[in-house]
Amino acid sequence: MLLKNQFFIAAGIFLAFIAGFFSFSKNADAAMPEVIWAEEVLLVSDETNPLLVTGGDAALKGYKKIIAQALTRKLHEARDAGKLPFTLKEDTETYEYAGVFDDAGEPPVALIPLAIISDALRSEYPVKDQTYRKSVVVGSLYLAICKGGSTANNWIMVGGIPISGYTILGNDLNNLRTSISKKEEADAYVAAMEKVINEKLDFRDLGRYLKNLKSKKMPDTYEVMEVSLSSQKSGEIFGNQQNKIKALLGCFYSSKFQEKTKTVVYPPIAMTGKNTGGDMSNAGNKSAADDVADTIYSLTGGKSASGATMTISLPNPDHKIYLDFAGAAWQELQTKKESYIVKNYGYKALLKSRIDNQPEKSADDVKSVQYIIPQSGSVESFHRKQLPDIFTELLIRLSDRLATGKK
Repeated sequence: MLLKNQFFIAAGIFLAFIAGFFSFSKNADAAMPEVIWAEEVLLVSDETNPLLVTGGDAALKGYKKIIAQALTRKLHEARDAGKLPFTLKEDTETYEYAGVFDDAGEPPVALIPLAIISDALRSEYPVKDQTYRKSVVVGSLYLAICKGGSTANNWIMVGGIPISGYTILGNDLNNLRTSISKKEEADAYVAAMEKVINEKLDFRDLGRYLKNLKSKKMPDTYEVMEVSLSSQKSGEIFGNQQNKIKALLGCFYSSKFQEKTKTVVYPPIAMTGKNTGGDMSNAGNKSAADDVADTIYSLTGGKSASGATMTISLPNPDHKIYLDFAGAAWQELQTKKESYIVKNYGYKALLKSRIDNQPEKSADDVKSVQYIIPQSGSVESFHRKQLPDIFTELLIRLSDRLATGKK
């Protein structure tokens, strides 16, 4: 009889534990915010995203969707593994919403992928009688956690995760390229971003932002506000691609800085996005968005049943970051014995960073390149056509070092 009673007591405790566990799990799920996912990538600028803008090039149709689907797969994997700090709401095809909420209402919360840059920096170089081409394909996405603002279709950024990647087409000496199409660049962009999404993206990093949905402002936030090209040789190096290199450096630095410091780093859309005039220092604009907003940017590329323009309000960061490509130099490297076959050139770049009024930091890096002396023409013309490619590589390395503190 005693054993029988002990069995029923143990069984009762076990069943109570199971009931309590499921009750706890249910309550835990209920405590997690519901986050809208519409499987749409929105562009902060058409100009910095030529590989995702579908209007001008039929061959690029569907590339935004490919990126969105890659993010959805990663989201579902994280959800199924219990690694999401929120519950997903996917019964929607757009981030459009109706608008103003009363005092008792709760604004929607959404995870919105913002394409900051999807572009290529192109260079060419002759070998004998043939011209070969290279493309440094760069990409930066920002997965923004946003809450609905006080006006229709105006999202307010709370935080997010920046992810950046790049790849080089035409860099294989055994497979030199005489032409590279825009579609090939778009394919390379997708491959680079899918690699970062699959290998590095962790949605659990969004948890700390979701805790601040009701806060007026996230604490200790950063944003790259400006990238300068003060080097007198920047125009000679990048020509009409100078705005591209600015966007690239701002994005790569932001991604690496947040990864290293675990702080909130807003995307550098102050440099690339179209500002719709939401400067909250002007009292006349205070009705344009929630009072936490400093500036408002228009977004393109999403679905909208009403034709309304999506906008995103970016709070004023606590800390402002400034980058400067401050120096560039190159020269032929002399060897003990002159060669009639090859010449060697050395290249050096200097990048500086400053946060607020803190002391400036700087880093420099070098690269050497060997050129085959042509039967006609000169090595000098070869080396000048390589400048964009060489200095893009150097500046990407330097932005990584300054953001992470690596030597």
